[in-house]
Amino acid sequence: MHPTWLGFQVDWPLFVKNSFQADSKFWSRGEFFNWQERGLEQYKVYTMYASGYLYHNKDLEKENKVGDRLSEMNSEQLYSLVGLLNGKVKERTSTAEELKNKRCRQSKIDEKQRGLIRSFLRKNPWIEEDFYKFRDVVLGE
Repeated sequence: MHPTWLGFQVDWPLFVKNSFQADSKFWSRGEFFNWQERGLEQYKVYTMYASGYLYHNKDLEKENKVGDRLSEMNSEQLYSLVGLLNGKVKERTSTAEELKNKRCRQSKIDEKQRGLIRSFLRKNPWIEEDFYKFRDVVLGE
């Protein structure tokens, strides 16, 4: 479950906690709220989150197959994903030094590896589309 002290996280999927109507649609409890794709303003979504209409839920992320889904991966899958990401970085770099500076770092500790991947993705938005392709391949989808 999402720790309440973290609050609203822009880059985490949101789900409907209490049903409501917004953006010409009725939203039911447990439904994925794709506010970014719909172009809704962040402060309005935050207000709905703070009012108890929306929340983060890791179980619903798995069920709806949304978000980065790194929590579903084991050590080997995380290692494979990092290898695929770094292969893409290698294609776009011209020197070993540049590759060393831009690559996704690795760790044998799963939670730390997930954090390193998320940090890498925030710093390198150009690879996001490839990340989702690689993620689905690693998860066997």
